[in-house]
Amino acid sequence: MELQLFEANNGDCPYLDNRQWLSYIFKTAALDGSIYESLIDHGFRRSGLLFYKNNCQNCSECISLRVLVKAFKPSKSQRKVWNKNQDITVTRQPVSFDQESYELYAKYSVWKHGSRATEANYEDFLVKSAVETMMMKYYLDSRLAGIGWVDVLPRSLSSVYYAFHPEFAKRSLGVYSVLKEIELAKSLNKNILHLGFWVDNCSSMDYKQHYQPYELLINGRWTSTLQAN
Repeated sequence: MELQLFEANNGDCPYLDNRQWLSYIFKTAALDGSIYESLIDHGFRRSGLLFYKNNCQNCSECISLRVLVKAFKPSKSQRKVWNKNQDITVTRQPVSFDQESYELYAKYSVWKHGSRATEANYEDFLVKSAVETMMMKYYLDSRLAGIGWVDVLPRSLSSVYYAFHPEFAKRSLGVYSVLKEIELAKSLNKNILHLGFWVDNCSSMDYKQHYQPYELLINGRWTSTLQAN
């Protein structure tokens, strides 16, 4: 397989003020899961059919983070969230477009980001995938409360995104979704849950370091939290 790598200027950094977001990118409709795992080990992430590695000038704040699922032990607050959401039913299915899921994502986008995503935006970001991807749907009775998108790779799971209905914000479904993905990884005998980038001093990223033990990709090597902190 021959892939063409391009440099891209993505505009303002989504995590830190007064910085530009630059990256290397390539696009493909199909990629072997083991290749993507190797790419993750070199700092790549996926968005739809685009794979990218950040290459911002004079900045290395985006650090890949992965949870060691077999050693994971939930904190007291995480156990509380887990117990609070035991009335939620979670289903799994291969990624596909359905109107109910799009409408939930659109509501979440307005609530979280102040802009309503079009169906085309939604499909490009979360429905199209070059690797095996599943949707985890979270139902309270018959209502769709949240959706998680997860890439299923040979040795790991990679969390892509999570969206929930704003009416359920007090349930901490984002926390619950990571706990369910860790549970799924264990059941599938996967060693790792990739949570994407962690950025120090970015409040929206702070939650990722609460799932311990975890490792950070520093200078091309996965480093344990005891060494990194």
